[in-house]
Amino acid sequence: MLGIALAIISAIFMAAMQIFLKKSYKELNPSVAYLFDMLFGVIIWIPIGFLFGATLEEVWKCLPYAIISAIFSEALVFYALSKGNLSVASVLTATYPIYTLIFSVLLNNEILSMLQIILILVTIIGTVLTAFDNDFKIKNLKSLTIIIPIITAIAIGLSDTLTKGIIDDTSSFNFLVAIAVVQIPVAIIYLIISKQKPRIIIKELKDGVKEYKYSIIGSLLNVLGTGALLVSFNYTYASIASPLTAIYTPFVLIYSVVFLKEKINKINLVGVILAIVGALGITIIG
Repeated sequence: MLGIALAIISAIFMAAMQIFLKKSYKELNPSVAYLFDMLFGVIIWIPIGFLFGATLEEVWKCLPYAIISAIFSEALVFYALSKGNLSVASVLTATYPIYTLIFSVLLNNEILSMLQIILILVTIIGTVLTAFDNDFKIKNLKSLTIIIPIITAIAIGLSDTLTKGIIDDTSSFNFLVAIAVVQIPVAIIYLIISKQKPRIIIKELKDGVKEYKYSIIGSLLNVLGTGALLVSFNYTYASIASPLTAIYTPFVLIYSVVFLKEKINKINLVGVILAIVGALGITIIG
């Protein structure tokens, strides 16, 4: 139950993160948001990791897998959601639990009951349906708009599966330290590739954080949400935790309806119901 609770907490953080990062993408390059993500990771994950028993020897074992996670589950997501039509990218990226389920069964030999599989699939279908908004158009499904998010979804599924394997061998707290360390060079390389200058960012931050507020808040929430997900791997299967974290899309939708007074379409409503039913079912049966 603790693993499931952490996965749902992760989904709540991810929902808020999506809202803030979407706003930041209109003003800033996603590599800037990832820079803040890295900084918060260093500040939060490293102390917590060592506080809860991380050791340098175990952290070293995690490094190769942390590199994969930092690129596939973190940097690539920031990049994918900034490419093309955002509604299309969100829908396609939200399919990542499908690939986590497949890879978890194939690589980690996770054994699920038929009821668990059905509930996971219901949750995934509901999640994808809630991601469809009024801007989603079939005609937008072309070239990189569709290719990059699909590759990202597959990459996240593979990364989560490999991460679960190494966490079982070490611990989630060792992995938190490892990924915080490897995100430093990944963030620097991402900035260079995106032709962003750290000196200018630092100078503008000294003048005030107003321009970067959405990136800063979104990145902080992402670090908290990702941390909760990784710790959940200590207590439950990746094929269960991953679909639960993906229900951030219904949370975003509910937030938009309640607080922003946005209208919900019938597809979204069906998706919310399915996602909630699936998540509750997984929670009840454990």
